[in-house]
Amino acid sequence: MSYDILVVGSGIAGMMAAIEAKELGSNVAIVMKKSPLANNSFMAKGGINAALNNMGDGDSIEQHIQDTLKGGMGIAEEEAVRIFCEHAPQVVRELHRKYKVPFTTLPDGRLAQRPFGGTKFKRTCYSADATGPAIMKTLNKVIQELNIPTIKNHFALNLLVNNGVIAGVSFLDEETNEVKVIKAKAVIMATGGYAGLYRGYTTNVTDATGDGIAMGLRAGLEGMDLEFIQFHPTGLAGTNYLISEAARAEGGRLINSDGNEFVDELNTRDFVTRAIVKQLQKGKQVYLDLTDIPEEVINTKLIHLKKRVKSLKKIDITKEPIPINPLAHYTMGGIKTDTYAFTDIEGLFYVGEAGNNGVNGANRLGGNSLSEGAVFGKIAGYEAVKYSHRVKNIPEIKNEDIQKDIELIEKLKNTKIDTKKIKHTLGDILYRKVGIIRNGYTLKKAIGIFEDLKKEMQTNNNEIENDSSIKEKLECINGIDLAIATAKSALQREESRGAHFRLDFPETDFAFQKHTFVKI
Repeated sequence: MSYDILVVGSGIAGMMAAIEAKELGSNVAIVMKKSPLANNSFMAKGGINAALNNMGDGDSIEQHIQDTLKGGMGIAEEEAVRIFCEHAPQVVRELHRKYKVPFTTLPDGRLAQRPFGGTKFKRTCYSADATGPAIMKTLNKVIQELNIPTIKNHFALNLLVNNGVIAGVSFLDEETNEVKVIKAKAVIMATGGYAGLYRGYTTNVTDATGDGIAMGLRAGLEGMDLEFIQFHPTGLAGTNYLISEAARAEGGRLINSDGNEFVDELNTRDFVTRAIVKQLQKGKQVYLDLTDIPEEVINTKLIHLKKRVKSLKKIDITKEPIPINPLAHYTMGGIKTDTYAFTDIEGLFYVGEAGNNGVNGANRLGGNSLSEGAVFGKIAGYEAVKYSHRVKNIPEIKNEDIQKDIELIEKLKNTKIDTKKIKHTLGDILYRKVGIIRNGYTLKKAIGIFEDLKKEMQTNNNEIENDSSIKEKLECINGIDLAIATAKSALQREESRGAHFRLDFPETDFAFQKHTFVKI
């Protein structure tokens, strides 16, 4: 198979890239690990940011820029931030008017907006409390209407590069367990982030294991700012269910088990999360209290939350506070790119959580993720089309590269590995030693444990009765490599900044007002 543009990943960044490339006349295909709606974009319920000033509170593009730069804690790249904030209004209007995303509207037809953390303005457009599903279902319909080929259940293995130029991607076809090669003039990697590695402590879908980032590292690209992992303050206790910031935007209060408020609910996520951790360390329980919100508001703007909490915890949120704890939610780090998603491999682009052009810096503002993915996905699609027009022939793919993948798959077929145990160990160590609060000693201990897990992956355990799937084994390989790279990045940054907090270096240090880089 061969295409002008190959998009890997089915979240908002990948779909917007594929749609843009198709509408510009390119031969494009989108390949996904599972299915079009099995991604974190679908799980993003709260909303999508754009400075429209529809609520008349004085918001502007410049205010959005300044809030995003402030949230990035000194290392957000201003060029990327400006491009993002300037394009967001146009892209959100396009989602609504052109593609018919059913956003909640005001009586005059303009998009309704709510406040999110890190800003005093009502900037977040929404579709009740199910914004991600509303957007992704619509974009999936557009993909079908444009007849863009969607190749499902294909696990991306490696980038195929010849003399510094992309030639395609190798995949595991999960139906046949065979290696498949797809050639392309340009490749857009939109494979998502790695917060799903925090198994048992994450809001992410289980497939969010950072595979595309691990592929980039193996291809010699640099990981940038991998230490910055955003923990969402309000996960439903005992589950991986995310209680959207929308609940606090509508008036929800954070209280401890004494009934006392202890933090500004709409401060930045890193600040609120650490405030919750301090309460938990004192032996207090923490709750999100929505009982003062009118039931009419809950039944129109938070109805999915009401139903889900009732289903999972038998709690009526109109009458009882909701027990919460922070969960790993979003990764600011990724493969280093320039402002327009280009990597150091010619013809290869990274967008969304998989890439890092510096737009989020040390901490992402709530509501920015969907609009960032949409804006830079669209830009990457446009740039990839421009690049592909200059390419006469796809570079030759080296036989030895394909043979390596074939040999790896054959080896994994004949190696019994308890991936369930490894994934849970990986998640537990990441949460406890590379989590919300860190220090140099525990980071070094974590690296040692991850390296032991890597050795365990290479050992055939014949005592295992039920062997894991090849896909799960590949996820473990990628996850361990990425966990090591993340811990090493955290070890480099001897300060506290944004989502990275170290007990041994609790202050922000001007000497570290820069990006960290790591290779494997």
